[in-house]
Amino acid sequence: MMYKAILVDLSGTIHIGKEAIPGAIQACRKLFSSGLKVLFLTNTSKVSSTSLLHQLRDMGFDESVIPKSIDGRSTIMTSVGATREYLVQNGLRPYCLVEDDLIEKDFHGVSTEDPNCVLVGLAPNKFTYEKLNEAYRLLMKMKSNPETSSESPHLIAIHRGMHYKDSDHELSLGPGGFISILEQTTGCKAHIVGKPSRTFYAAALSSLGITNPKDAIMVGDDVIGDVRGALDAGLGGSILVKTGKYVVGDESGEKTEGVQPTITLDSISEAVDYLLYNQ
Repeated sequence: MMYKAILVDLSGTIHIGKEAIPGAIQACRKLFSSGLKVLFLTNTSKVSSTSLLHQLRDMGFDESVIPKSIDGRSTIMTSVGATREYLVQNGLRPYCLVEDDLIEKDFHGVSTEDPNCVLVGLAPNKFTYEKLNEAYRLLMKMKSNPETSSESPHLIAIHRGMHYKDSDHELSLGPGGFISILEQTTGCKAHIVGKPSRTFYAAALSSLGITNPKDAIMVGDDVIGDVRGALDAGLGGSILVKTGKYVVGDESGEKTEGVQPTITLDSISEAVDYLLYNQ
C-alpha cells in the first residue's frame, strides 16, 4: 500500500537519551527528501518542547535532517503541547506532577492556584510519597465535594507509558504505574491526552491535511502507544521497531489484546527503507 504520510515516534525510535540511534540521522534525512508528509509524534514529557528540540540538534538532527517547520507546520507534535491546549480550553488549574522544565516553559501562564485537577507526566523528581499523597488527597476532596464531584476528569495524564529506555540503555519506570496508583486509590479514571489517544492521532493527521487515516502509517517502539494506538485510530498500518522500550515478544499481541503491528523491523533505518522501497 502506498502511504501519503508517515508518523514517527522520537524517544526509543530515533534516539535513546541524548544519543541518536545508529542510522537514524540518515533515515530521517531520507524521509524528509522523499516527498511524503512526515510528522514526529511524541509522548516525551520529561523535558520541555524547547529543550527536546535543542537535544535533538545536539545529537546531530540538524535543520537539514529534521526541519523545525515545513510550510508553517511544525514537524514535531508533542503530547505536552496537546495537554496545554486541553488545560486552557477546559479552564483547568493543575496540581502538577511534572518536571519543573515543563512547568516553566510549556505550561507557562497556566494557573496552578487553587487546583481543580491533577496533571501527571514523566516526573522522576516529583514521584515522592509526599507529592503523590498530596495529589491523592486533592483528588479525594474533589471527588467528595458536591460542587466538583460531577466535573471530570480530575486526573489528567500526558501519557501513561509503563516504561522507557533510559539514557543508560536500561528500562526505567514511566508514569503509567503512578497513574494507576492514583486511579486505584481514588476511583478516578485518568484522561489520557497523548498516545494512544485517538484524539491525539486525529489531531496529528489533521495537521498534515490527511483526511483518510488509511493513508498514514506509524513507526515506533511502543506496542501500545505506537502500534495499538495507531491501528485503533484507523491508520493504514504500524511498524514496530526493535529499539528503545521494545521487549522480545511485544509483536505477539499479548499486551494489546491481539492487536499486532503490520510488520516488525530492527530499526528506524529498516523501517524507512521498507516504506520507501518496498511499497
